[in-house]
Amino acid sequence: MKTLYAAPLILLCLGLGACMSQVPVATTYPVTFQKKMQAAGHWDVLTTDVAKRLHDSLLGSGEQQGRPVSLYVQRPKYDSDFGTAFHDLLITHLMEQGFVVSENPSGGLPLTYSIQVVTHKDRGFIRPTPGLFTALAGSVYVLRSVADSSTTSAVMLGAVALDVASGFITDNPNSEIIVTTSVMSSDRYAARLRDIYYISDNNVDQYIAKGPAPVTTRIVEVVGP
Repeated sequence: MKTLYAAPLILLCLGLGACMSQVPVATTYPVTFQKKMQAAGHWDVLTTDVAKRLHDSLLGSGEQQGRPVSLYVQRPKYDSDFGTAFHDLLITHLMEQGFVVSENPSGGLPLTYSIQVVTHKDRGFIRPTPGLFTALAGSVYVLRSVADSSTTSAVMLGAVALDVASGFITDNPNSEIIVTTSVMSSDRYAARLRDIYYISDNNVDQYIAKGPAPVTTRIVEVVGP
């Protein structure tokens, strides 16, 4: 009898020892949402939001409230399709927000921006994204009051169908961009913003700055007299 009790105890101790020696188990973050850029109109939405937030930060403060602020938007030496559009759209929306935008580098606070493309190669398993109607189904259908499991399943399937039909659910690409916008005042940051978006893997080249055109050289053979 003692042997019968001892064997499970030994196995249990070995199991606990094995658990204690394992590396930490990977976990993930709670479900969040991140927008995906798929059109030039989305670039316009981004620059509109950046200009508004800069307004709230620079013009909305008590120190500068009611006083015009001049900005000089610096264009990078090499730019991408997105960067060119971001630059031009941002100037337009800054003016709409009441900023004075100068073409003279000494005519205002320097505004700079950087565009970083991030591509993930191994992201592991990605959980299916709960959509708008699925996550908020309780506001439309009180599922807790539905006792019939078949009815509950039909409601949830309908919610998922609404997600797909509404265009709220999209794929999770492997590419993202980080857009950082900064305004300097002398040697200190007057404002600094960051925005992160998904981008289509097939459109990554729209966000990568293009360098100078390659120089073509030609060898000319000189024949003496």
